[in-house]
Amino acid sequence: MVEENVDLDVEAGEVKKGVVFCTELEDGSPVVFPYFVMRGLKGKKPVLLLNAAIHGDELNGIEVINRVFEEVKLDDLCGTVVGVPVVNTLAFRARSRVDPIDDKNLNRVFPGKKNGTVTERIAYHFFNDFVKKADFGIDLHTGMKGHLLVPHPRLRTLNGFKPSLEHYRAVGTEFIFQNEGEKGMLNIEAGKIGIPVVCFEIGVASVLDEYYIDTGFRGVLNFMRFYGMLDGEAEIPRQQVLLSDYHEEISQIGGLFYPKVKPGDVVSKGQLLGVTKSPYTGEKYFVKAPDDCYIVGIRSQPVVRQGTTVAWLMTFEKGDILPPLSRKNVRMVSSKIFDDSKNKGIRF
Repeated sequence: MVEENVDLDVEAGEVKKGVVFCTELEDGSPVVFPYFVMRGLKGKKPVLLLNAAIHGDELNGIEVINRVFEEVKLDDLCGTVVGVPVVNTLAFRARSRVDPIDDKNLNRVFPGKKNGTVTERIAYHFFNDFVKKADFGIDLHTGMKGHLLVPHPRLRTLNGFKPSLEHYRAVGTEFIFQNEGEKGMLNIEAGKIGIPVVCFEIGVASVLDEYYIDTGFRGVLNFMRFYGMLDGEAEIPRQQVLLSDYHEEISQIGGLFYPKVKPGDVVSKGQLLGVTKSPYTGEKYFVKAPDDCYIVGIRSQPVVRQGTTVAWLMTFEKGDILPPLSRKNVRMVSSKIFDDSKNKGIRF
């Protein structure tokens, strides 16, 4: 069923699926996106919005949302979960970050325009029919092609706007990245009208990876437990780190990059991060850690040019250790960053 006016008010214990019409293309074919709604038997509120594929090649979040609707039992749910697994259906169809015809970044045009371009109309319908009806949300992303990230929420600020850190901590990752955002980003524009939306990065574009899917799924469950939508305790690392900057290591030659570390590794100064090897000359360039640091991201597409970033690093002086969250429904778990740092003799 194609809808223009979306009603998310379903009955207790009900699951609904629908499709929203946004606009039409040059041949008259409709531009739509699907959605799911489920309301638990323990209450109607709060309303949690889960969405993925704002960038059409970011796939892990699609499976996270499907898994939530497959595995969360209505008997256990307090509140309503709304899922939009593929927001940018044209970009998804093209296996691309953006719609190749419109060429607009959907995550730069919120809240959209009712009579705008195709991408702006998708943004308008998603923002008005879904975002405005939620109490909070999780916007599932991945790194761009070739940019494999450690799972983390990305807190964005802009022109004095700074969202509550609590929502970002509630997904239960060790590492939270804070940076300056841009006008038109979903979490900024939603936050401005009082609806916190957490941008959650899990993995890399164009790949379905079970580790990152499972991490994203557990992050959503943590969030739901933290805010009382599910019984049980949210697992939150005893030490969470807020990072406001990172360092990029580049390759000094072109060729094939062979990573020797993974996102989430703690490395010592001078440790080998990877090797670039020229397939034409056999020349090698050894990328080494400039200091004791944490691997935020690593290059996963092997073909690189001279000057291509191959590793994203957090040096320990750039991270702030956050105080423990004091809530009854939180279970503190160990932090790999701190355990690995201690084992390597590195002081955080």
